[in-house]
Amino acid sequence: MPKPLPLRAVPIHRETIPSFLSRMAALNGVCSADFAVDMGFSLKRVIHLEETVLRDLAACGGLTDTQLEELISWTGRGIGDVRMIFRGEFFVSRALRKPIIRGCPICLREDIKTDSARPLTQMAMRGDWQMREASLCITHRHPLVQLWEHRRPEDRYDFSLRFTGILEDIKDGRLERPRVTPSPYNWWLNARLETGADHTWLAGQSLYAATTFCTLLGSELLRLKDPTGLDVAAHRQLAQATGFEIAHRGKAAIRDALTELAALADGSNDTPSKAFGRLFGNLSQINLSRDDFAQFRQILRDCIVDIWPVAAGESVLGIIQPERQLHSVVTAAREANIGSALLEQFLVDAGAIDADDDRPTSRKTFKATAYADLLAEVPTLVGPTEMQRVMGATQAQLMSLAEDGVLAPRINIPTVNSPWRPTDGIALIAELQELSVPIEPSDKRWEGIQQAKKRSGARVGAIITSLREGKLQLGRRTDLEGYAGFCVLMEEIDQMSRQKQDPAELTFLTAAVFSRPVGMRTQGWFERLAAAGHTPATRRPHPKWGGVNGSMSLLLISTTFTDAF
Repeated sequence: MPKPLPLRAVPIHRETIPSFLSRMAALNGVCSADFAVDMGFSLKRVIHLEETVLRDLAACGGLTDTQLEELISWTGRGIGDVRMIFRGEFFVSRALRKPIIRGCPICLREDIKTDSARPLTQMAMRGDWQMREASLCITHRHPLVQLWEHRRPEDRYDFSLRFTGILEDIKDGRLERPRVTPSPYNWWLNARLETGADHTWLAGQSLYAATTFCTLLGSELLRLKDPTGLDVAAHRQLAQATGFEIAHRGKAAIRDALTELAALADGSNDTPSKAFGRLFGNLSQINLSRDDFAQFRQILRDCIVDIWPVAAGESVLGIIQPERQLHSVVTAAREANIGSALLEQFLVDAGAIDADDDRPTSRKTFKATAYADLLAEVPTLVGPTEMQRVMGATQAQLMSLAEDGVLAPRINIPTVNSPWRPTDGIALIAELQELSVPIEPSDKRWEGIQQAKKRSGARVGAIITSLREGKLQLGRRTDLEGYAGFCVLMEEIDQMSRQKQDPAELTFLTAAVFSRPVGMRTQGWFERLAAAGHTPATRRPHPKWGGVNGSMSLLLISTTFTDAF
């Protein structure tokens, strides 16, 4: 093992192994590469921090174990699988080893002042300058600037040779830039590198993951502010400060920021990739499998699943979605196998989405489980013709049932051609079936419910209510199926008509019924009459169209007015 050399350097705070070697070489009047060979090893082996080489370097440099470990910690040591350990934390190699070497020119100029006659013996490379996410020298408040660039490591880390090439620029201050006020990010990074101290939420994250995330998040957030006039370095510093200001406060703050970014992607085909840019690309590809990015991936994933209609079984940032949380109008219509325009009317009616939501249908979302029954039901709805067939009813019979609220369409929008639940009609027939007794078609004491309404003026709703209450008997003709076959006793209907009836049952006539005896058939006449306040009027769903507004609904006129007329 080599003995300590008479001329040897004393490590400078944060210095790296190649830098220490370079100053040792300069003290002994040779370049780094030649010095390494003279000591029985090579510069390449020094760069890779081979154990035997480190022991020999420590011996010839007179280093204590503590000094050697400090130099190694600021250099960064490979641990296989393109990873390194730096200052007690794990990094990927590319976060520390790059062709471009940066540094603080003021630090180097002050190094020279220590022994201006032998500058190469004093100029030291600091380990924190290697970090991709470091951008500022805290001591001098100076941005880190490019000193040189070489792809071959032996050229890159031969500091005695490289410093010679920029010595005059350092002395004359030609590499210096305007000073920068350190941001909270810079102070946080400096403290964590120096002592490991961290009193923010990021203390629970690896330094590599935390710094990477801050830079990526900040870069995307700057899209909201659109800063102009910044060079690449200044933009990066601002991005780091912006991202840290959010990230150091924890999950809730990060989630709020991500939600803001999501608003940038409001187009019909906009995906999370557009919303979150390089942040999404990094977490979904480059750092998808890294454990130290798990919490950041989870926060972003939760945001995506809460905003985009992710289907069950779809992979989001490496995690399979177990069940769908959100549907968009488009995905729901596709699953229900109906048109999105039709489905949207049902969703607005149900309160799933707002009527004034002007986003594309692919971005109008709603809770999937909350409206699962609606999505299952809409494809089963039928038009008035099919509803009549299912019930065995005529158009007039269905109209009367709708007018009195015995049956109601699933949605009261005239443009919806199939608003009826066939199950409602089937349930009504089954209920009446239970209440009825078979009768012969020839029995003249009985009449159909619709005939009873027309003959006596009794409302169908009142008849059905009385049947349910057991006040009327219900017959079922053996030669007819469905609603058309149900009959009531004429005698009981007449008796019910003679009794004082609930005024609510006799309050309204349709405008069409009233118009015939008075000879007023002009279209819109009753609309204007009611609008002017000359008669109470109301609207009921049209049994065919299901609408409650406009020309497709039924306008009902107060019988109080009709009596006076």
